[in-house]
Amino acid sequence: MKRIDGARGGGYSTGRMRRLLWQFTRFLIVGLISFTVDYGVFVLLLNVFGVQYVLASTVSFCLSLVLNYVLTLKFVFEAKPGRSLAKEFAVYLGLNIVALGLNQLILVVTVSAFGASPLIGKLIATAVVLVYNFISRKLLIERDHRPRANGLANDELDTDNTGGTSR
Repeated sequence: MKRIDGARGGGYSTGRMRRLLWQFTRFLIVGLISFTVDYGVFVLLLNVFGVQYVLASTVSFCLSLVLNYVLTLKFVFEAKPGRSLAKEFAVYLGLNIVALGLNQLILVVTVSAFGASPLIGKLIATAVVLVYNFISRKLLIERDHRPRANGLANDELDTDNTGGTSR
């Protein structure tokens, strides 16, 4: 986050915090849409077609993953110029393999170790993975990878409104 250095000893910019909150709100809305697809397909596969819960979760997660990627790029994060879509999507898939693993681990633990219903386990797993997804996607999509004249990437320094730099 950008800091405002000044007479008050520094603090976080109110405008930046508002933008971050609005961005997180949009992320939650896109996530709700994606979750509806994920959970709906999961319930359909599990209860209607009798698919084993881990396989049903894998299929539903992957379908919602594609939807979430498209909606996130369109409505949530501002992609930086000069990025490679192929590289970005490859990294996105890598991050989501981790998210899928986390999702499945939590699902299996809640069902096997705690005796929860797969439907409840899926809800718990989704809530935990939500936080991981926001942080990882924000870093991936908004990170500016273009080199600067001084050899540093643009994402290595933040410039505040006064022309100074802060970490």
